[in-house]
Amino acid sequence: MMQRFDDIVTDRRLRRDELLAHVERLRGDERYLGRYRAMTTSGSSGRKGLFVYDEAGWAWVGGLFLYFGTIAGTRPRLPRRRMAILGGASPAHMSRRGGLTLDVGMHRILSLPVTLPVPELVEALNRFRPDYLNVYPSMGLLLAEEQNAGRLRLSLEGMSTSSELRTPEMTARIAEAFGVTPFNLYATTEGLWGSDCEHHDGVHLYDDDVIVENVDADGEPVPDGEPGARLLVTNLVNRVQPLIRLEVPDALTLTSEPCPCGRTLRRVARMEGRTDDVIWLPGVGERPVAVHPMQFSVVARDREVVEFQIVQDGTSVVVFVVATGAAPGLEERIRAELAGRLAALGVRDPAIEVRRRDALERAASGKLQLVIADRGVVV
Repeated sequence: MMQRFDDIVTDRRLRRDELLAHVERLRGDERYLGRYRAMTTSGSSGRKGLFVYDEAGWAWVGGLFLYFGTIAGTRPRLPRRRMAILGGASPAHMSRRGGLTLDVGMHRILSLPVTLPVPELVEALNRFRPDYLNVYPSMGLLLAEEQNAGRLRLSLEGMSTSSELRTPEMTARIAEAFGVTPFNLYATTEGLWGSDCEHHDGVHLYDDDVIVENVDADGEPVPDGEPGARLLVTNLVNRVQPLIRLEVPDALTLTSEPCPCGRTLRRVARMEGRTDDVIWLPGVGERPVAVHPMQFSVVARDREVVEFQIVQDGTSVVVFVVATGAAPGLEERIRAELAGRLAALGVRDPAIEVRRRDALERAASGKLQLVIADRGVVV
């Protein structure tokens, strides 16, 4: 798509290189040619994507934000809700542009990049006193630690996370710290959005104006109840950059079982993360084993873990971890828990190394990539 971008867009004044230069100069909600909002995304794969919306298309995106608000309980009210949005480091990130669009008086909004030092984020949040908070899951864990330590003093009515994989263990720790169960907002710059409902039992895909196909590695349709390898997304609203069966490498399992909430939107039973993040390790009987990002959630169970990252090094796994205090015995506990999980999946003699870090490096977008696979490994 990026190679043929100039041929795909329907307004011939739009050119990839000029738009990328425009995005790099962004400081706020500036529009290209006075009408187009351009955004970039690298995702987990590192492949940069460029997406453009005209006024009509962006109004639809704004509607997605507002629809999520009706589900998450953030309808406009008086006195106005105080909403803090911790999003991408770049103004070209969907979360930052969406925050600017929403900041029209419905709510009092504080928009901050997640790349700010944690003490600065804590100070800004304590000063603003939000009653609703949206963060990346990895940042939610860091702020949960600040809340438990008493440095962050928030009294939230609601909360949501977005942009990263959130494991059940992460959900439990965030909910315990803030006293609310966070909603899971699934939002792509391509236009596929979804969220869980008040029952928090799987993500409902907002498929009114988007066609979603769940397919296997060969591109064949996957029936509900079986995991897919990626999604094919067709956006029926974006008329300036038509996206037809665009590949989104998210591994999902869809379900046809009805939800108690009564919504008829398609529902995700399980999210395994990005296919690009799958690690392949040697298995028993010489058969390689695919380890999806969700399998590493056992690391988050340890109460001393603040955040972590998995990096594959050949046929070994390195766990980088930020811990609370000295945390004696942490390395041994993580190694044992993870070795047990990998062995149960069929991995032969799991080789695991645990290394402590004061902080983990985030991408330019502010996201923390949970798993980094070794693309050169052959098992």
